[in-house]
Amino acid sequence: MALDLDESKMVSPSAEAESTTLANEAFERLRADIISSRLAPGTKLRLHNLREAYGLGLSPLREALSRLSENRLVVATGQRGFRVREASVQDIMDIAMVRKEVEGFALRLSIRYGDDSWEAELVAARHKLALVERAGREVAEDLWEARHREFHHTLVSACQSPCLLHLQRILSDQFDRYRRLSAQSRIPNAPRSLIHKEILEAALARDADRAVTLLGDHISEATKLIVAGLSAPQESRKKTARTPKTGSTR
Repeated sequence: MALDLDESKMVSPSAEAESTTLANEAFERLRADIISSRLAPGTKLRLHNLREAYGLGLSPLREALSRLSENRLVVATGQRGFRVREASVQDIMDIAMVRKEVEGFALRLSIRYGDDSWEAELVAARHKLALVERAGREVAEDLWEARHREFHHTLVSACQSPCLLHLQRILSDQFDRYRRLSAQSRIPNAPRSLIHKEILEAALARDADRAVTLLGDHISEATKLIVAGLSAPQESRKKTARTPKTGSTR
């Protein structure tokens, strides 16, 4: 049987790699803008507008939007394209419930399997977070966000389950978007910094029950603040969004 060797239908390995790279770039840039609320809930994501804004082609943008839809940051609207997922109290409560289960289980496994290298990485991640927490309002929110995320990821990084780590990242993205949307969650709060220290100490002591309980309480407290922020008057939320502050709600 003859093979179809029409060159117009063949894609070179280099072209395929370039396409993947561009799709990953589109995904990361859109993801960052959605989580940071630069693209607000409900924003219509028209391909021609995105092409102009990001300087990327339609194909990588379509692929990125499909991936973001799978991660529940974007909603596909049939033939009408895509939009940023709306925000609601019911949705963040659901995300928080699942996150506590997934991250708590991953933390328990991480404490079981983590070695000396994991402990050293965890101590380092907590120290880097503590430095920005002490600086308070003088630190850019994006820097606090990155270090806070690193600490939480390091907590569960030794769980030996790629599936759990994948779910933890997706849930963290969804949760962080709500934190950035919420006025109340941006307010610095010393007890929230203290609980990071307590979670670290419990993990290093291999006290899985205490560490998981503290983590669950931490997520619950953060969720209460996010709900309060979402319930605040819209103008108050817009004012706060114009003057970002560092805080700790995860």
